[in-house]
Amino acid sequence: MFAADSSSERATSIEDYQNTCSEFIIDISRDYKDWVDRYQLSDEESSKRKGSIDAIVNTTNSWIRNFANTIKKVDIVMNDGVNKMAENTASYPFQFEVSINSMKRYAQHEVGTIPLRVNAIPQEGRMIRLGKYSKSELFLISSSSPVSYTVSDESIKTVDILDDYVMIDASKCEKGSIISVTLIVEEVKDDHVTESRGYSTVIMII
Repeated sequence: MFAADSSSERATSIEDYQNTCSEFIIDISRDYKDWVDRYQLSDEESSKRKGSIDAIVNTTNSWIRNFANTIKKVDIVMNDGVNKMAENTASYPFQFEVSINSMKRYAQHEVGTIPLRVNAIPQEGRMIRLGKYSKSELFLISSSSPVSYTVSDESIKTVDILDDYVMIDASKCEKGSIISVTLIVEEVKDDHVTESRGYSTVIMII
């Protein structure tokens, strides 16, 4: 019997569920690459985005096999991978990165406070700020253990260059916990949002 989550009835073993979700990641990646084709980009840009999607498939499925030992963890890693594919399909019209001690997209961190460094530079003539994932959520956070976050008021303000930290409180996590965080950044011109993009990071507690 494998570690039980509320949705564990969907699979007879964790290995079955890992395989099912890995196959889903591969299947949906084809849809995202089809979307890249529909954008009618240059060959170089199209190849770059498709290469990013393929890399996400490989790394996401590696995490599913090696780190996701419950249904909930598999779901978190799988959904994080889907978010990453969507983000790289649309790409970024402005500079935007999130890092944890220089690790990007996939990270490992000890139990405690996790610093997410947010760097974003808008296109010329525009400003930048952290945006909201939805009307009720500033960020999208999925975790196999309880977590919370702290963000400064300055990060919400519109600025020329965004270079700040979002702090994730993972003090209640256990080793092996999995957290996925999606941050949104908005580009602003004349008080109107011109572009909005997400950046997803999956973290394993070590």
